[in-house]
Amino acid sequence: MVAGALIAGAASVFAVLGAGSASAVAVTPLPGGVQVDLSPADTQWVHQTHFGRTIAGLPHPSAASFGEALDGAAAVSSAYPTGRVTFTVFGPFNELNGTMLALQ
Repeated sequence: MVAGALIAGAASVFAVLGAGSASAVAVTPLPGGVQVDLSPADTQWVHQTHFGRTIAGLPHPSAASFGEALDGAAAVSSAYPTGRVTFTVFGPFNELNGTMLALQ
């Protein structure tokens, strides 16, 4: 459950470690989950540091696929000056699911 909370709360890590300011990451509560919108600077940071690999190493069933998807989306989006990543996380911590989008 703790690892699930870390995945769902990944935006707070971006705010602390990322290139942008804390206000650059938008976290929007949704029924049963959250939507996280990274700024272009945070997306660049995720791509350059391969932060998804860090998340992929967490001991949670969703961690590997989430981390790989995050790195992949950040790689695609970072090719554009205003590219960014947005993702949603839903469900109880032991059965997380969601979507990941790479935006130009």
